[in-house]
Order: sequence, then C-alpha cells, then structure tokens
Amino acid sequence: MAGGPVSSFWGAVRGHPIRTFAICFVGMIMSTMDQALFSYAIPGISREFGASLNVMGQILSLSFFVASLSVLVSGVLTDYLGRKRMFVAMMALSATFVGCHAFANSLTMLATFRVIGFALAVGLYPITATIVIEVAPARYRGMLSGWLQLTYPLGFALGAIVASGFLSDFGWRVIFYPAFVVVPLAFILGKLLNETKRFEKAQGAELGAAEAAQSPDRRRLGQHIGELLSPRFRRRSVVCLLGTFCSNIAIGGMTYFLPSFLAEDRGMSEGDAAGLLVWSWGIAAVGYVLASYVGEFILTRRNTVILWQWLGALCLALTLWFANSDTMLMIGLGVSTMFFFGSECVRMPLTGEIFPTRIRATASAATGALAVTLASLTAPLIITSAVPILGWTWTFTFFGVVPLLLAGLIFTQLENFPSGVEVEELSR
Repeated sequence: MAGGPVSSFWGAVRGHPIRTFAICFVGMIMSTMDQALFSYAIPGISREFGASLNVMGQILSLSFFVASLSVLVSGVLTDYLGRKRMFVAMMALSATFVGCHAFANSLTMLATFRVIGFALAVGLYPITATIVIEVAPARYRGMLSGWLQLTYPLGFALGAIVASGFLSDFGWRVIFYPAFVVVPLAFILGKLLNETKRFEKAQGAELGAAEAAQSPDRRRLGQHIGELLSPRFRRRSVVCLLGTFCSNIAIGGMTYFLPSFLAEDRGMSEGDAAGLLVWSWGIAAVGYVLASYVGEFILTRRNTVILWQWLGALCLALTLWFANSDTMLMIGLGVSTMFFFGSECVRMPLTGEIFPTRIRATASAATGALAVTLASLTAPLIITSAVPILGWTWTFTFFGVVPLLLAGLIFTQLENFPSGVEVEELSR
C-alpha cells in the first residue's frame, strides 16, 4: 500500500499544498479550541453571575446573530483583499477577545467579549476552506478540505483537555488564558502562508475588466450575492443554505449543550463531563477521515453528506434513549457525532467547489457559514426553551434527530456533482 495509493497521494500534495493545509489546520484547531472553551465554562459562569440556562442561551444566540452578519462581510472581504490577509486578521483578533473573557467582571462584559470574539472567529471557516479548495490537487481536494474539518472535533477535544485540567482546581476564568498564545501564532502562520494563485489570477482578470470599463471598483456586495441568486446558481445556493441550516440545528445544540446535558441529566461533574467528551470528540474525528475518503473515492460528496446525516440521526436516537452508562454514552455520542459532524467535512468542500473562484469565499460564507451561524443562533433558544418542558432526551430528539433527517432529504435536491475534477469544471 505504501508504494501505491499513499505514495500517489504524497506525490500529489507534497510541498506547497500540504504546507498550506498544515497552516490552515493549525490555525483552525487553535481558533476552534478558543471558542470551545466557552461551552465548558457555561456551568461556572452561570453560578458566578447567577445566570440561568436561558440567559446563557441568549448570549450564545446573540453571538451567532452578530456572526451571521460578520461572516458575510468576511467572505466578501476575502474575495476583495485576499485570503492571507483575512486569515491573519480574523485569527489574531478573535483570540484576543477570547482571552479577555478571563477578565470580565460582569455578565454584560463577558457577553460582549463572547459576541465580538466569536463573530471574528467564524470568519475563519470560509477563509480556510477557500484556501484549501484552491490549493489542493483536484484528485485529493475532497480529502484535504475534509480533513480540515477535523479541526472542529479536535479543537473541542483540545478545549476539553484544557477545561478538564483547570476547571476543578482553578475555576472557569483560567481556561481562557491559553487564547493569548494564539495571537502571535496567527502572525507566524501568516508569514508562512502564500496567497493562492487562483485568487491572484481571478483578481487580475477582474481588475483588468474594471480598467477596460473605466470603473475602478465594480465589485460590490450586492453583485456577489446577486450572482449567487441568479438562475445559474440559485438552486445550488438555496439547497446548500437550507440543508446546512437543518443539519447545524442539531450540531449547534449538541456542541454547546452536551456538557450541560451530561451534568444535569446524567449527573456527571463538570470535569467528568469534559473528560468524557474528550473521548467522544476523538471518536468523532474518525468519521471525518472516513467521510472524506468515501466522498472522494467511493460515493459522490452529495451522497456521502446524505448518508452521514441519516446515519448520525439514527445513532443519536439510539444513544439518547438506550445509553445507560458512561461507557455507552461515550461510545454512542462519539459514533453519533462521527457521522453527523463528519458530514460537515464533505459538505464544506462541496459547497465551496461548485461556485466560481471570483465569488467562492462569498459563496462559502453565504451558503455555508451563514447557515451555520443562523442555525447556531436558533439552536440555543430552542434548546433552553424546550428543556424545562420536554427534558433533555426529548429535546435532543426533536431538535437533533429530526433536523438531521430533514437535512439529508434537502440535499437530495442538489445536483450530484462528480468528485476529483477541477473546480472550474464544477462551477460552470
């Protein structure tokens, strides 16, 4: 095997593609860790400031509301100013505001730091996805861009390690200090990162057209969004937006309230819950690798997204209703998230590669990241309102299992694009 598929893969990605992937991977895993820390701190924050679960849900929803606006701006600016500049700016600024959580002396100040830090961090997702899609070789684009999504479970696992190591002995504030280390790291990574040639080529062509028309700035937000809604791309845009929204209702609810679910419904301590989730997120990471391989070499990306979402819904339902021990919870939650979190590692390259380079970051933001933030805005409000009435199990069933089933159904309406071809072929 080492002389066949592995050597072919390494021969194709070695050098600039794998270096670029590694830079984006490190940046995303550190940024995701920063954002994950808030979910582990929720119980301690609630106690210190006397905030109810509903109030914490409102803070999360406000964060996602602002992020819904900022991610569009980030996507458009990335198509204007370049992928590299925006990568450094978003990573460094978001880490700064996350670190400031530790110094908040009121719930209002804490909420402000959370909202700003998260709004900046979310902008990294379409940026890094766009970079990897534009740099990776066509045959392995799905795998590299899929593996980039490993930063989500691994970032949460790293956050859980930090939280479980400090929460019990030092309290919630201390876990935010590591975010300050990410600030200089952002500039180091930016120094190593090169702008993508596809962006430079597209920017040169667009500027040339602008000069020919004697119009120094023909690029407008409305123009980019308008093209996404044009007859040529409308169906793709709507399907990707709605399907991503439904799947991330489940993902958003599970991501931010699994620690509370384990503590309140299953009677675990905060440290034990974080420790269990380290293993669950680790299991989930396997699904990302498997999904990217299946989507690249066995099924199409669209069909893999559908299958992974439906398998995730089934596993989650079984876990919620039949897992009655810590071991069963760890395995069940790990396998469940392995599928429905893993579907994201195929969905993100899919929604990025089927749009032209000139609007790729905007499309990734508008049809992908925007749907994620809107869903994640909605999920905390739904979860915190439903739990007192339905309990945790029924709440996660209605707002976890059902949305995943619906998301898979929506994605059946997307064209079944082939894998492993150049993005220019898919974005026609």
